Amino acid sequence: MARQTGSGGGPPITNTAVDCTAEYLIQIGILQGDLNLTLRVEPPPPDDDAPLAAAERRLARSLLYRWRAEADAWDMTDPEPLPVRWTPSRRVKSAGEHVPAGSGTDTIAGTFLGLRPRRRLVVLGTAGSGKTVLSVLLTLELLARRLTQGEDGVPVPLVLSLESWDTRRQSLTEWLVDRLRQDHPGLPPVDGVHPARRLVLERRVLPVLDGLDELPEHRRAEVLDALNAGLGGEGDAVLVSRTAEYARLDQEGRGLRHATVIESLPLRPDEVANYLRRARPPARAAAWAGLLETLQKEPSAPVAWALSSPLMVWLVRRSYEHHAALPGELADRGRFPTRDAVEAHLLDRIVPAAFPPLPAHPGRLHPPRTWDAERAGAWLSYLALLLSRREESELAWWRLHMAPLPRLLATPALLVTGILLSFVIKAGMSGYADASPLGDLSGTYAVTGGVVFAAMARSVTASWFGQRLSEPRRSANPLLFVRALRSLDRHARVGPLVRLAALVGGPALVVLLLALYPVAGDPVLVWFSIGGVLPVLLLIVYGAPADTVDAATPDELLRGEQSALITTLTLVAPLIGAGAGAFFWLHGGSGGWEEAVGGWAGASATLVLLSPWSRWMLARCSLAAAGRVPWSLMAFLRDTRTAGLLQVSGGTYRFRNRRLQEHLAGQRAQEQGTAAAGPERSSLPALSDSRHFTVERTADHYRLSGRSRRLPLAHWAVIGPLLSVFVVRLSVSGQWQDPAAWLVLLFWPLVGALITVAGFLMPRRRLELELTRDGVTSVIGRRRRSYEWRHVEEIAVRRAIVRGRDARFYALQVRLLAGAPRPPRRSRMGEGWFFVLPMSLSSRVDPRLTAVLADFAGSRWTSSSGGR
Repeated sequence: MARQTGSGGGPPITNTAVDCTAEYLIQIGILQGDLNLTLRVEPPPPDDDAPLAAAERRLARSLLYRWRAEADAWDMTDPEPLPVRWTPSRRVKSAGEHVPAGSGTDTIAGTFLGLRPRRRLVVLGTAGSGKTVLSVLLTLELLARRLTQGEDGVPVPLVLSLESWDTRRQSLTEWLVDRLRQDHPGLPPVDGVHPARRLVLERRVLPVLDGLDELPEHRRAEVLDALNAGLGGEGDAVLVSRTAEYARLDQEGRGLRHATVIESLPLRPDEVANYLRRARPPARAAAWAGLLETLQKEPSAPVAWALSSPLMVWLVRRSYEHHAALPGELADRGRFPTRDAVEAHLLDRIVPAAFPPLPAHPGRLHPPRTWDAERAGAWLSYLALLLSRREESELAWWRLHMAPLPRLLATPALLVTGILLSFVIKAGMSGYADASPLGDLSGTYAVTGGVVFAAMARSVTASWFGQRLSEPRRSANPLLFVRALRSLDRHARVGPLVRLAALVGGPALVVLLLALYPVAGDPVLVWFSIGGVLPVLLLIVYGAPADTVDAATPDELLRGEQSALITTLTLVAPLIGAGAGAFFWLHGGSGGWEEAVGGWAGASATLVLLSPWSRWMLARCSLAAAGRVPWSLMAFLRDTRTAGLLQVSGGTYRFRNRRLQEHLAGQRAQEQGTAAAGPERSSLPALSDSRHFTVERTADHYRLSGRSRRLPLAHWAVIGPLLSVFVVRLSVSGQWQDPAAWLVLLFWPLVGALITVAGFLMPRRRLELELTRDGVTSVIGRRRRSYEWRHVEEIAVRRAIVRGRDARFYALQVRLLAGAPRPPRRSRMGEGWFFVLPMSLSSRVDPRLTAVLADFAGSRWTSSSGGR
């Protein structure tokens, strides 16, 4: 620094201050000459929340992009957000802060953020009234405030479907953590781990929960109880539901505690007219003039009532935006005298409007294909009819094999594919067979052994995971063994002691058997350890079923299943072949390669042919060949979602609105001359009209008694897998050329048929159902079951599950309160339910019995869900 000459002409003076205090620096005023200061700035303390905040921002950006795309697909914000209005609910009293009526995304977001002391909001409405639109617009506004307006105190909204929450296995916190890990695996780690748990525990995410009304009735109260428990006294949440279903729960005292309840209101005709005026193409202003004039001048017209729903507004935009027809035709009361007529017409036109003949813009990242609208309508109608007959709303690719055509072709396709593989295996092993003393028999025995050992491994795995081998498996990476173990423990359906014994005792058994071989000298020990025990352990570890409800997309589930299949073919099948080769090599002292190759081929064929992937391929190819679905089914479903007709719910697709599904199913059923919901099957109470049953009824007593024939079906759940294994063994091993082998194959279906026929021809068994004000009692033959109402939490008609297997019929079941006496083990139906009385092959309940159960059981009775 520049030197300063002293006032007395003396030498220049320089003062240097290093690491001094402010008190010392005050003396600068009496110093002469320059002053050199060395300033030391202490770095700010490290911000422990910086990595978590970065993960939070990245999550918010990801969700904003995703929901913007969804809103664009549904035309929610183009040219502006729909004018959805809301008001404090008239049917459900708010337990939280009262809010005034309002409209618009800014107002709903500001209203929610202004709730005190808890931000809990329940959004109600009728079907298609705009409650889901309101929740999506709220989500977008909260994310926009967080990212563009710098409001760091705004939580990140996480929209989830309640169908994916198993409240008996997961708390609210664990469910949210799992969903974040599954749907957003790429978030930057915090302290070396995924930030999901900290984001949830520190309440940085806001659960926006939809689909309560679409749950089975017996699960709705469960979910709300678990939600209240998980939120505690300070948690925030948004819940979306239909009004009637939530009001019923609230009357029972099961509503969301401390929540403000609002209802979406019908759209006003003048607001709809203004919205459509801004959304219409300028070149078609004259075409829309008639409709807009009717909406403004005749608010009571049928078309005005129809367009009070956001769903119908979306439909009219898609139907007439680029179509030659005039939207003014909807105002013709001669053609459309009622609201239902207008809505049905719009639903008829939505598929052609969603699949225009023009190709997509090439600049899009994933442009959809060009699909023929007529064929697309036929495909969607078939899928909708398939779901309606099963009483389901979720379209899962791994369940398509349950359609009638794939089920009919399953055994023939398995047999033909196995025979073709037998030629390939025989050609590949021809050189080895020539060198073997057994000739072709060596290959046959080796392939058969591979099939048997692979089938045993699958059977043990099925028992471990509760017979879930028909579901897709999670993506398996052989290098991530610890992660696979965690997934193994999470999906297991066996007790903790069994898991511990298998994970500790399994490897110990392998080592023990190998150690005993030098002592005993028996090659069977090596074969059983390498080809039997070890493949079972690896198949359990790497064959865990995926979290189908938690998956980000159906395509990811399909890729996960393919990955798991490749992993099992490269790990499990070679071990089975190695075990067979080691046995023959140790037994004979030479060779062994042909047996190893044959064992690997048999095991590989079994693991592939009996996998969910092969069932999916059978369903896809057979249905596509019959014209029921396109060959590129997954691409078609993706494009249908882009068009706004479908939405993704975890790893499944579902129609955007249940009304749309029912309409398409009705179209298909009308063409076929059948019922959309499937044929009615008579249930037990209908037999009360026959001479075999009598009914006694008083004010405090109900008794249904009589005799009924048996129709045993549960054994087919065992015979079916056994038959599949025998078909694979017969065809792949080449034994299909032996006529005697066919007789053995036919033995199993013959046994199953004989059991069913014999059970049906046996004398009618006694059946009795007795209801009193104290409880319910059933008598089946000589067995009597009684449950007191004070011990019963819920009673419903549900799918019967016997020893973990679907018994293929429905039964009256009860769920008992904690601490209630437990009936014998044979009465257990799984998931806390206990058997009362068999009903029928359908989940429908006779209205007379429904009324009786509602009278005697009260709030414990819930209508049948058809679910497990």
